[in-house]
Amino acid sequence: MAQEKILIVDDEVVVAEDIRRQLRSLGYVVVGVVASGGEAVQLAAQHRPDLILMDIKLKGQIDGIDAARTIQSQYGIPVIYLTAFSDEETLERARHTLPLAYLIKPFVSSDLRAALELALFRHRVSRIAEQRGRWLDTVVQSMGDAVVTVDPQGKVTLLNPAAEGLTGWSQPDALGRSIQEVMVLVDAERRTPLLNPALVVLQKRDETVQRTRPFLLISRQGAERVISDSVALIQDERGESSGAVVVFRPATF
Repeated sequence: MAQEKILIVDDEVVVAEDIRRQLRSLGYVVVGVVASGGEAVQLAAQHRPDLILMDIKLKGQIDGIDAARTIQSQYGIPVIYLTAFSDEETLERARHTLPLAYLIKPFVSSDLRAALELALFRHRVSRIAEQRGRWLDTVVQSMGDAVVTVDPQGKVTLLNPAAEGLTGWSQPDALGRSIQEVMVLVDAERRTPLLNPALVVLQKRDETVQRTRPFLLISRQGAERVISDSVALIQDERGESSGAVVVFRPATF
């Protein structure tokens, strides 16, 4: 049985009580029923519900959209909008708060149940993805090896601290620049410029990069280091290229 906590925000008493009854019958925990945007913000802070059912049109200085914007910015709690007003202007304002769903009044119990289950599922998936992203970012930032990632056009999207140290570029300065500019490579013997391996794999759609000569990384300040690297193509769920990652370190002999 579901045990997620739901906050109801609706200034129509009969409608709000009917929603409370339906939620309880579905196994949800109703942490409160309030009629104003200000009360919604207060109860969201107090109870931290898993989801808020928010009527768009509320009396008072703060309507449902403004309340949702405040709650999401401060507590990250997702919202389903309840409204009898489905005009384009109202919906356009609501879209900017990224609600998980809309329920147009009057709605039946099956619509409410479906909207809740889908919204809560989407929110759980989103949180898992965010947590994994934060975990991966922490790992990358703490690595001893230098890591640079680029988009499909070869523009830098990430430079970890080790890469900052070797290239002489800070991440804020490097973001959006061509990796060919940030990670300058030359043939160690001929002193001729080399195409960055990330650009090679993006062009060939192949993870294999073969080098027959040692190569140097020249930092932004002109320091030279012989380095070794590995490169991988980043692919999305459809198998399309979404960028590349280069991992490199000073070479040991």
